Amino acid sequence: MATVSIELRTDRVGPNGWAPARLRIAHRGTKRYISLGFKVLASKWNSDREEVTRSHPDQKEYNDDLSEINSTAQSALRSENRASHVVTARRLKEEIQKRLDPPEEGGYDFLSFAEERLEEYRRREKFSTFESYRSDLRKFRQFVEDQYGVEELPFDAIDVELVESFRTFCYEVRENSTNTVGKALETLRVFVNKALAEGKARSYPFKYIEIDSEPVQKDLLDPKEIDQIADLDLNDESFLAEVRRWFLFSYYTGGMRFSDVATLQWKHIRPGPSGYIRVHWKMQKTSDNVGVPLSEDAQQILGYYEDGSEDEWVFPILEGISPDDGRAIYDRKKELNGDANDALKDLADRAGINKNASFHLSRNAAAWYLNQNVRDIYKVRDFLGHSSVEQTERYLDGFEDESKDDVFLEAMG
Repeated sequence: MATVSIELRTDRVGPNGWAPARLRIAHRGTKRYISLGFKVLASKWNSDREEVTRSHPDQKEYNDDLSEINSTAQSALRSENRASHVVTARRLKEEIQKRLDPPEEGGYDFLSFAEERLEEYRRREKFSTFESYRSDLRKFRQFVEDQYGVEELPFDAIDVELVESFRTFCYEVRENSTNTVGKALETLRVFVNKALAEGKARSYPFKYIEIDSEPVQKDLLDPKEIDQIADLDLNDESFLAEVRRWFLFSYYTGGMRFSDVATLQWKHIRPGPSGYIRVHWKMQKTSDNVGVPLSEDAQQILGYYEDGSEDEWVFPILEGISPDDGRAIYDRKKELNGDANDALKDLADRAGINKNASFHLSRNAAAWYLNQNVRDIYKVRDFLGHSSVEQTERYLDGFEDESKDDVFLEAMG
C-alpha cells in the first residue's frame, strides 16, 4: 500500500543546524521524493508528528505550510487509489507534484494541448495533414473517455502502459488494421514530441514502443501497361480522356503527384538555360522544389490546352478556384483525386489490365522506367524529389528486373 510522509534530510544538516525537508512517497518497495524547497532546524524537528516543535522560529507558519502539504499529498494519494489505472510511486509523485505546484488553467491537459497544436496545421493550410491527425486524435480522445471516463489527460499520464492500452483499443474496439494502428501511434508520438519540446511533458514512452507496420501488397503498372492505356481510343472530350492526360503527364514528368498536377500553373513551365522547356514546381507533400525537362509526349499533352496567364491553372482540375483559396483547393483536389482513381480503374479495365490502378502508380512506373534507363538510383532519387535512396528503392520494390537475364543465361550456358 502506498504511503506519503514528510521527512527531514538529516544527512544534509548545514553548519547552522538547518536541514532541507522533503516529501517521501513509498509504494511496493519503490521510493520517490519531492523537495519542499525550504529548510527547518534539525534539532526542532518532530519526526513522529512530521512538524516542527513549538520552540522553532516561526513555528506556526512552518506547521501550517507542512499541514497543507501533507493534506494535499494525502488527497492525491486517495484519488490515485480510486483511479482505474495502475498506481505506481512515479505516478503518485507526479500527481502530488502537480497539485503542489499547479500549472496555469488548462496547461496540463494533453488532449487540449494536442487539439490546439492541431489547429496550427489548418492555419498553415496543411489540410491533408490536419485531417489525418484529427482523425487519429479523435480516436485517442474516444479511448481516454471510454476507458478512463475522463475528458482531460495530464501529460504525465502518457506512459508505456497507456500507449499499449491505446494500441489494444485500436485493434479490439475499433478493429483497425495493423498499418492503421501504426499510423495512430505515429500521430500520438508527433504530439508527445511537441509536448516534450515545449516542456509540457517530462517522459517519452515511445522510447519503449514499437510502431505497428506490415508490408502492403500493392499493384504496379509497368511501362508497357502505361502504353496500353495511352493507346486506348477515347473521345478527347470525355472525362476518361481528361484523366488519362493528367495521368500520362504525371508519368512523363517523372511521377508528379496528383496534388502537384492539380496546382500546376503556366508560370511553372518555362525554358531552362539548356534550351529545353522545363516544368518547375514545389511539391505539395514535402515543399521541395523539383524541375525536369518536358519530353515530346509531355509537351504534346500541354498542346491540348490553351496557354493562359502565369497564374492560371494548366489543367482544369481547379477551374474557377483562386490560387489564394487554400481550403477550396484542398476540397477540390480531394474530390477529383477520388474521381480520377475511379476513372483510372475503368481505363485499366478497357486496356485489359486486371489491376487496381490509381494515380500514384504513375509515380512508381516512372521511377522504374527511369531506373532501367538511367541505371543510377541517385539520379532517379533526385528526379523524384526523394529525400533518400531508401525511399526510391521502396518505389522500385515489386517490379521484376529482367535487365540481367541475358547475362545470367549466357553464364549458365
